[in-house]
Amino acid sequence: MEKGKTYTYQGFTFKTEAELAEAKKEAEVVAYIRAQADLGNVKTVVKLYNRLIEKGTLVTSLGISFLQELRSRAMESGLVAESSLHALPEPVKPEKLVAEKKPSKEKKLMEFYKEKSKRLTFTVVVLCIVIVILFAIRLFGTASPFTDYEQKVLNEYAEWKEELTEKEASLHEWEERLTEWEKELAQREQELQ
Repeated sequence: MEKGKTYTYQGFTFKTEAELAEAKKEAEVVAYIRAQADLGNVKTVVKLYNRLIEKGTLVTSLGISFLQELRSRAMESGLVAESSLHALPEPVKPEKLVAEKKPSKEKKLMEFYKEKSKRLTFTVVVLCIVIVILFAIRLFGTASPFTDYEQKVLNEYAEWKEELTEKEASLHEWEERLTEWEKELAQREQELQ
């Protein structure tokens, strides 16, 4: 880049090629807006003007002049208060434009890790909430599926125990009868001899 060299585009002078390139992109955006938007409608003009400023879409002197044109149309209509319009931004300096367009590796890495950190923090918070909820359910909940299953098993075990106790009692009864029969048989045998 030669020192003192300037570039002219659509009547605007730019100091760097980067600023010129950005102005050309903005000229395409302005041409598209002129072709697509109904600039005769004041509501459309106000909405478009405020949205372009909020998003920072137009930053060169060419883009700012288009914003000035939109502002003038809105103000000339007499239907719009100046307080409902955002203030015009100042054109971005060429150094800032280049810095914004080509972020350094450090900035890219920093943004990458910030995003990862946000995601990780969110995940950790969600997992902590889930763990707290699970502990609360375990401590205060009475009707869990495991409790129901455990109760079914205990009931079934109790039934088996009752059946076994009854069978054991009937077996003891049979055993006592057998013992009595044996005694009677033994006595009859002695009598017969």
